Formats: sequence, structure tokens, C-alpha cells
Amino acid sequence: MTMYIPSEKIGEGKFRECFAVEGDSGLCLKRLKPNLGFFKRLYLYVLRRRLHEEEQKIYESLPAELKRYFNPIVDISDDNLLTARPLDYDGTHSRPVRDFGQISNAGFWEQIEEIVALLEKHKIWFFDVFQSGTNIFAQRLSETEWKPVIVDYKRIGWKSFPMQFNLLFDSEKRKKFYRSYRRFEDSFRAK
Repeated sequence: MTMYIPSEKIGEGKFRECFAVEGDSGLCLKRLKPNLGFFKRLYLYVLRRRLHEEEQKIYESLPAELKRYFNPIVDISDDNLLTARPLDYDGTHSRPVRDFGQISNAGFWEQIEEIVALLEKHKIWFFDVFQSGTNIFAQRLSETEWKPVIVDYKRIGWKSFPMQFNLLFDSEKRKKFYRSYRRFEDSFRAK
């Protein structure tokens, strides 16, 4: 991996922080949080030792029809995952769905429904994609054309929730996925 210098922090999740990249507004650098607690470190060590590689493998294995909705991975190392950073038509950075509150853009929701149908078709049951409106960005391609861009997508399968043994079964993964999607839709789709 080429040396990329992180600048300001632009987001964070349970295990990782996300930084803008100095000198390139179109990139984002994800890295593990430096002060994870004991149980989070244990969880990562036992079940998710190679978190960045896990996300890269998921991205590479996505069908082409789905991949266009996912934020591309640019480069990877043991410590960092470098991804594209979605930009809007006016040159500003795209923002998470959560920042918009209720979204009424019909085209955006048609594409969300297409994503859900494609995930169903390929039996890919992400648990974090629709979580709290932070892992999907609304990329404004014009004043009226919006596109969903999935920027974080590593929670898939039983390893995500190891105490929920029911997630060993595909039918239970599907139910959990749809519960998450319905909460997302109830929270962010304008009525």
C-alpha cells in the first residue's frame, strides 16, 4: 500500500475509525481504533482477525449488478483499508442517509428496493448495511437524481453475532436482514 496520510476524522464505527486522506478528497482511510476494550479486542482476535481483508473479499465477490452500489476498495494493508469517498455533483462529500432524516427522493428508494431484491436473489444477508442510516450514503448526482452508496459492509453471517446461534441458519439470517431493512425504511423513507 502506498503511504497515505490521514487528516481529519470523518466517521467511526464499533471497531474502526475513518479519516479523510491528506491531499485527496476522493479517498477515505479506515483503520482499527487504537483503544479498543478487552472484549472487542478478544472478539476481533477470535472471530474477525482480518477485518479489512474480510471487507475486501466481500467486495470482490459481489455480483456486478450489485457492486455498482458499493463503495469501491482502492487499496489494503494490515493496518488500513483505503476506499473511495463518494462525492456529490457539486463537489461536496456525500453524506450518510441519517444526516438527511426523511428522504422523499423516489429514484433513491427505487434503487434501495433494487439493492434489497438483488441481496435476496444472491442470498447475501448483511446485518450492518441498513443499520441506523450511517452505512449508506445518499450521493446526489444532480438536484433530482440521488443514488445510494453502501460504504460499510462487513457484518455478514454468524460471526457478526456469535451468541445468536440461530444465525447459523439461512432463514434466520434472512429474517434479521429484513428486520434491519424495515427499521431503516421506517426511519428514513418519507411517508
